[in-house]
Amino acid sequence: MTEPGTGRIVRTPKASAPAPQTRYRIARSATMVYVRVEGLGNMKSAPVLHSLLGEVRGEGARSAYIDLSACLGMDSTFMGLLVGQAQAFGEAGGRLAVVKPNDLCLRLLRQLGVDEVVTVVPDAEVPSAEYIDIAGDSPVDVKARTDLVRQAHQHLASLNDENKAKFSAFLRALDDDLSKKKP
Repeated sequence: MTEPGTGRIVRTPKASAPAPQTRYRIARSATMVYVRVEGLGNMKSAPVLHSLLGEVRGEGARSAYIDLSACLGMDSTFMGLLVGQAQAFGEAGGRLAVVKPNDLCLRLLRQLGVDEVVTVVPDAEVPSAEYIDIAGDSPVDVKARTDLVRQAHQHLASLNDENKAKFSAFLRALDDDLSKKKP
């Protein structure tokens, strides 16, 4: 396109596509929860999954299966959440497993060593159950989100020396930020 009156070529920016909305498809029984992540697993959608898994564990669920076949990508907060939840389920006498990770998600899990502490089951059957859908993004208090991001990165840093070096400066910055926020 040319600018009127000057003849100069003007590049118009391409309209960026809106970020895909994350949704969780959930099937539950008294002792198990199956969660299919559709969209991005990130710091925006992590609080919903964190809350859900804490709730079902408190209600007696001992097994959690996180299906990553439709996950478009994950950030470090989401992966750290998986590590922390796997530890929490283990301490409660249960387990959390990642099932059906697509190639991208499997590569990301391996990059940070998450696959060494979280059970990964590439081929799993999807349970025949009634699913409910919940949005992966809901308003969360800034301090609560920052606390969750910090916890998630502490989990990742505890996995190996490489992660510790990678996330130590970020954790210090989060600590500084949290110390400035009112309780």
